[in-house]
Amino acid sequence: MPAFFFLSDRILRLTKYREIPEKAFHETYRLTEEEIGLLRNGDIILRRGHGFVSSVINELFHTGYNLSHCALLYNDKGKWKVIHSVSSELSETDGVQSETLEKFVRESVPGSLIVVRLSQPNLDPEEPIKFAKQYLERRIPFDNRFDLKDTSKIYCTELIYLAYLRAFGKDLFAKRLTSDHPEFLSLSAFLDSTLFQVVINHQINTGR
Repeated sequence: MPAFFFLSDRILRLTKYREIPEKAFHETYRLTEEEIGLLRNGDIILRRGHGFVSSVINELFHTGYNLSHCALLYNDKGKWKVIHSVSSELSETDGVQSETLEKFVRESVPGSLIVVRLSQPNLDPEEPIKFAKQYLERRIPFDNRFDLKDTSKIYCTELIYLAYLRAFGKDLFAKRLTSDHPEFLSLSAFLDSTLFQVVINHQINTGR
């Protein structure tokens, strides 16, 4: 396991504090009605979270943006929700979980949201949702070792990676194999313009 992830795991276990204190919630931070109208099932939403761990993730993996977390969007009877995986050190629930889009946005650093959509013509971006829901139903715990090989536990980008792998029967993120972290999928994978198109970008004036 890479030294950083070992250290991150130890920090999470030793500090035992919530990533997002109540005072850090931003009730006024939300998507506009126009932006909500742009959303589609299967879109991926990325954000910067509050707290030390989010800062470490953002600084370690240079995406060109201010990001530390991601989730898969889906519409449940007219209400937008997300499926994502979060450690119990940072959330009331450990591992794969669902919450409203409104709550996900409130817990994001204002101005940090980005929404992307799979842009491969022969692949349906809605297909991964049903597999993500299966992980949700099984209540898969969070993977504090950040290891793609261990599918018994799942971290945030790994959830989308596995849902995509099962939906499409192939690894869309093989570029990581040539990197210095082949067993880890960074958030930059969802910013690859050959795979995804940006639908909403609140960091448009600060990004790359």
